[in-house]
Amino acid sequence: MSTTAAGLSSTTVTTDQQAPLGFELTVPTADAGDQVWVYVQAAAALAVGDIVSRAAGAASLTLAAAAIAPVDTPTILVAGVAQHVIATSSYGFIMKRGVGEVLADTGGVTANNGLKVGNAVAGRADNIAAGDHAFAVTSETAAATNLATCWISCP
Repeated sequence: MSTTAAGLSSTTVTTDQQAPLGFELTVPTADAGDQVWVYVQAAAALAVGDIVSRAAGAASLTLAAAAIAPVDTPTILVAGVAQHVIATSSYGFIMKRGVGEVLADTGGVTANNGLKVGNAVAGRADNIAAGDHAFAVTSETAAATNLATCWISCP
């Protein structure tokens, strides 16, 4: 597990800010390429697999108060996906790029399909339709509200 010079790792969660918001931590893996983690402050409690977005409007320029992505959030606002619990108002890293877990929306997701923010439950993923932009690609099928292993690549 890679850490910063300040001793932060991708699983560090604190109630006080330890790094600049938006700071990226790169963690090499044995066979799946690098993971890139981005440092955020959670607006609400984040669970494993929650899709996290920047706020809309002027607030989208910062990662303070990063939120569970509202339904139909444009892909460009997806900041990453939580891979561990981060409590409300706490600081921690979410996965911006790499192999991780994403929660499926009410219709589930199918293997080898691109994913977008779902249209039924905030912070969940749906399969993309023609013309949609994906933030992840699944490696497996997952039923509604279950975790799917994915290649995540957020803007």
